[in-house]
Amino acid sequence: MGSYLIRRLLRTLVVMLGISLVVFVFVRSIPGDPATALLGERATPAAAAALREQMGLNKPWFFNPSNPMDAQYPKYIQALVQGDLGSGIKSNIPVRDELGSRFPATAELSLAALTFAILIGMPAGIIAALRRNSMWDNLATTISLVGVSMPVFWLGLLLSYFFAVKLGWLPPSARLGNESTLEPITGLYVLDAILRGQPAALWDTLRHLLLPAIALGSIPLAIIARITRSSMLDVLGQDYVRTARAKGLSGRSVTLKHALRNAMLPVVTVIGLQAGALLGGAVLTETIFSWPGIGSWVYEAISQRDYPVIQGGVIFAALVVSLVNLLVDLSYAALDPRIQYR
Repeated sequence: MGSYLIRRLLRTLVVMLGISLVVFVFVRSIPGDPATALLGERATPAAAAALREQMGLNKPWFFNPSNPMDAQYPKYIQALVQGDLGSGIKSNIPVRDELGSRFPATAELSLAALTFAILIGMPAGIIAALRRNSMWDNLATTISLVGVSMPVFWLGLLLSYFFAVKLGWLPPSARLGNESTLEPITGLYVLDAILRGQPAALWDTLRHLLLPAIALGSIPLAIIARITRSSMLDVLGQDYVRTARAKGLSGRSVTLKHALRNAMLPVVTVIGLQAGALLGGAVLTETIFSWPGIGSWVYEAISQRDYPVIQGGVIFAALVVSLVNLLVDLSYAALDPRIQYR
């Protein structure tokens, strides 16, 4: 296990280096000049050139013949190794501080969306497998197909229009109402409301969280339901399941103790992949619902050509995805004792 973990961490470092290179080239290929965008109406050629020199944007990207380390990418990697992600060009706030303040919002939304997807998707997949070719199977398959096919931004707009604008049942944006007095502790407002003992704030937080969580969790729900159904059908046809039924075990015992656990490996894999993608930043959902997370923050930075924010946000998202995938791989051994890491 130890040697496997070391190898995976080394691979993660290589992947992160490759991603840093890709995002570095990508953000500098975006049309427009960050100095001009920052200066606005004052963007005279002389002022823009002076600002580019101040930000180091006038230096070569990868190699400076007079001083190899005096180039943008080597300096970026040097700062990244030291944990310095730079400061936002527009706000002048350290990117690391912005990540610390915005990640709890994205984490809370992602966890809520994933919980919604698992609580609905897994039972739907199990029922569809147990009642194959029945009305329930066809219904679950149809809903899964719709969930995968419908774009997140379209579903988010529909939910916001019907439940917030048309019916007025739920708020259309933000994490809390203007009248809320909740003082954050962890940045996870649901947990903070519980720790503070404020049921009114908890209810307000859940109401604001519901619509974006449903919109964000629709695609993971559909994927989890389909994978659960497929995996359960494969396991239910195995000899040991038929033997368990022949021994007189109840259908519930056969399903939960024998079939479900052995069907969980592909389900856990897809849950881990979806968790990594959600935690990496839900750009569209956060933008539609004005959710102050990493996704909406990076989206704004792209329009402003804010290089440090874009690079820091993407690198952080990639790191989260890599670590989540590592945890998923390690969980296989707990689900199936036959799996050993060496």
